[in-house]
Amino acid sequence: MKKIFSFLIAFALIFSFAGCADNKAKFYEANAVADALNANLEFGEELEKSTADIAYSIYGIDSALCTDAAFYSGSGATADEIAVFNCVDENAVSSVAEAVESRLDYLHEGYSSYGPQEIPKIESAAVITEGNTVILCICNNAENVKAVADSVAD
Repeated sequence: MKKIFSFLIAFALIFSFAGCADNKAKFYEANAVADALNANLEFGEELEKSTADIAYSIYGIDSALCTDAAFYSGSGATADEIAVFNCVDENAVSSVAEAVESRLDYLHEGYSSYGPQEIPKIESAAVITEGNTVILCICNNAENVKAVADSVAD
């Protein structure tokens, strides 16, 4: 009886640890994710990488809310854009996610008259929040953003 009981406890522990492994939050390093998105997705024009300070400025984000950021944008002829923010905590994630949504609203409004062909791309933009990371990618194949980001996550 003791052997069966010991076996059942060991069996339960193994499966409880296996279940925890799937719940581990991924870590997305901002520059690695942004570089991978730029290299592996389809954009209407070539994007140029900018500094984290430019990203904070464009999105109106206080740099104290983030540990790092990466940003790619085009010339403005298209709405194509990549922004990855590593936030300091959950509250910062909420603030940064709001700033990302505001940016999308701003782009939608601007391109409505300037480049209406870009509106579907803006409306289907990928906005991913996982752990303390917020990712925005406006591209031609936004359905692939999560897979590309996950491919370089720790």
